[in-house]
Order: sequence, then structure tokens, then C-alpha cells
Amino acid sequence: MAAPIPSAVPVPAAPAPPVRTAPPLTETPFTTLGSNPNGLLILVRMDPVRFQRLPRNFFLNNLLKAIRLVMEDVVLINVESHLPVALSTLRQKLAGKQIIGFGKNLLDVAVHKTQLYEPVLLVGDAAYLPAAEIELIEEDNSRKKLLWQAMQRMFLS
Repeated sequence: MAAPIPSAVPVPAAPAPPVRTAPPLTETPFTTLGSNPNGLLILVRMDPVRFQRLPRNFFLNNLLKAIRLVMEDVVLINVESHLPVALSTLRQKLAGKQIIGFGKNLLDVAVHKTQLYEPVLLVGDAAYLPAAEIELIEEDNSRKKLLWQAMQRMFLS
């Protein structure tokens, strides 16, 4: 003889999702050098003393010269946190359309979606080129070559 079928027990409704009571996340802090808000943005993460010397960096100046720019054409941005800066914040405050990131985890929308030395078009018309840290590239000719090839694709094509 078959066992009796148990009567259906009503399933309790799922509890409401928790309401966020904490303040919204704050923006990732960053400092800037340069005043050309419509030019190229260069993202780095370094100590403040090294950042202040960055406009005189021989390698970076030569790199800019190769794409027909000078340091006055760019805004240098030092990301002052281990967290990435938001592209929306950079676009709102600096109106940048081309961004080079020298280091890891610098730009929120590019964290898991990009590969080194592969320029990509992000939200809207913002182009982003992720690269290794400047000090690593300065000492490594193979990295310089990869960066130069990527910059040609992004700026000179």
C-alpha cells in the first residue's frame, strides 16, 4: 500500500533584503599634477615624493614626445588608495578621454576586463591603456616595446 501524500505546507515568504544604513562608499582619493583637463590622463600609484618628481621623469617625457605630446598636455593622477578610482569621477572632474594606467587596480571599470598593453574602449568614448608600473618598464626593453606598440595602436593609428 502506498504511503499517503503529505499535504502541501505553505512556504514562508522570503525576508525583505536588508536596507543599507551605512553612508555610500566614498570616492577613492587621488591627487593631480597638470592642468590640461581635455588631454591625456596618466594614472599611477606611488608615494607623494616620487609623484611630485614624475613630471621630470626622463622615460615618461620621451614616451610623450614619441606620441607628439609634452608633459603640459597631460594630467598626472596619483591614486592614493589600494582601491581603484572611478572612471565616472575622472570623467566628471577632468573630462579625460584617453587614459594610461601604469600599475594594477587603478581604474574601476578596467580591473577585471583588461590585459596589459592592450588598449580598450571603455564607457562612452574613453580609451584606456593598462601598463606595468613605470619603474618596471624603464628597466625592461621588452616591456618598453610592448608599451610602444600599444601606444601606436591607441594614439598614432
